Amino acid sequence: MKALKYVIVYFIILQFVVPLLVPSHEVYHNRIDYELTKSNLHDIDAVLDQIKRQISRNKSDNYIILLGDSVIYGSPGNSDQPVNVYMEQLARQTYGNEAPAIYNLSMPAMQLGDIYTMLLKLDEHKISTDRVIFNIRYASFVERTPWPPAVFWLKDELRKLDPETFAHIRPQLEATGYTGPEGLYERYKHLLHEDLLPKVSMFRYKDFIIKSVKHAYSKARGIPIPDDALGDPRPWFEKEGLEQYLKSDEIANSYSDMSFDLSEESPDVFFLNQIANHQQGTDTMIVLTGVNQQLMKDYVQKEGYKQNMSRIDRMMESFPFPYINLEGKIDDALFTDHTHFTAEGHEALGSLLWNAYIK
Repeated sequence: MKALKYVIVYFIILQFVVPLLVPSHEVYHNRIDYELTKSNLHDIDAVLDQIKRQISRNKSDNYIILLGDSVIYGSPGNSDQPVNVYMEQLARQTYGNEAPAIYNLSMPAMQLGDIYTMLLKLDEHKISTDRVIFNIRYASFVERTPWPPAVFWLKDELRKLDPETFAHIRPQLEATGYTGPEGLYERYKHLLHEDLLPKVSMFRYKDFIIKSVKHAYSKARGIPIPDDALGDPRPWFEKEGLEQYLKSDEIANSYSDMSFDLSEESPDVFFLNQIANHQQGTDTMIVLTGVNQQLMKDYVQKEGYKQNMSRIDRMMESFPFPYINLEGKIDDALFTDHTHFTAEGHEALGSLLWNAYIK
């Protein structure tokens, strides 16, 4: 019995100590670590823990949250080059020591359903969503047939945090292959791995513990830490094979010129309204990220594409938040493909977002 007490005390101590032992920059450095998180979505909770700890340490609610897909995340560049880095530089020029921190909680492939769920997770971690910038894109409103799922990453989180919304969208998710746990054993396993173990610090931080040990070993041996870029960050005009890729079904479907259904029957309009309801009375800004006009000319010059873009703009006028459409606003030379940016492109994007947000 005495030994059990020691085990319990040791476990409790570990719960508090483990998050303090992992260097904060290994958990969050300008953005979520995609390569880790795509295989273990519970890493997001460790990131939110660290951000909440920093906010509490600073005793300040002076921060902005960025949410979105790969464009806001900063693909394909590394974690020193996402848009929030350049926004923070401009913020310091404007406000000096009073500049807000800007936390980038985007993930490649995030859908509006994921963004809504991230807002709920921020609530859960008691991180304010009073100042939020998030992006939409043309492809957000293309009819799903049925792919991609309206909640790409955070289906189980939505199920836990908002069962009613999850029940509403579940048929669309099931059409893309989602299956919930069936049977007693599957439900038990799901409860253990998705609900119970993630609350244990050793489990919650295990990916970052391994990462920090590997980095410490490399530094001790004089081995450079690998760059964390997700792809080739060169400008699009220096790459081969892009034109062929742009003819693929993936791109053709994402930039279809078929007329949009912008009613609540659209999963994305539904989630956009959910986000708007959640963000009532806040300093939220919505950004429509544009495409490389030269590289995508065969798509953007179609009359149906132009009409759909105009309809998105008209729909966004009904929302009580500032909205900016960045289509054609950034020099095509600053793109690394049809939609992502070079480091200089992220800098230009950061300037546009910061100047629009502080107006």
